[in-house]
Amino acid sequence: MQTEIVLISISREDLQSLIRDAVRSEFSKKRGKEILNANDVCELLDIHISTLNKWKTEGILPYRRLGKRIFFNREEVLSSLKEAGSYNKIKVLK
Repeated sequence: MQTEIVLISISREDLQSLIRDAVRSEFSKKRGKEILNANDVCELLDIHISTLNKWKTEGILPYRRLGKRIFFNREEVLSSLKEAGSYNKIKVLK
């Protein structure tokens, strides 16, 4: 069995993007749940970033920190909104 090594030239930004996408993809597969960033949650719920920050501060939405980045678990976001009674007010969650 022969192993072939191929070297390519890639920018730091492109490499970071490839790694980030691969990690996000694998993490989502293993957990069976989608991991979202703040913009994804705002788009999903059709809310402004200030509303998201308020809900985070009030403890309505659970989130996780990785360094300076904040991530949300889609399933946890939806279940938290159901518990808070805000689920029916969000039109996008159908």
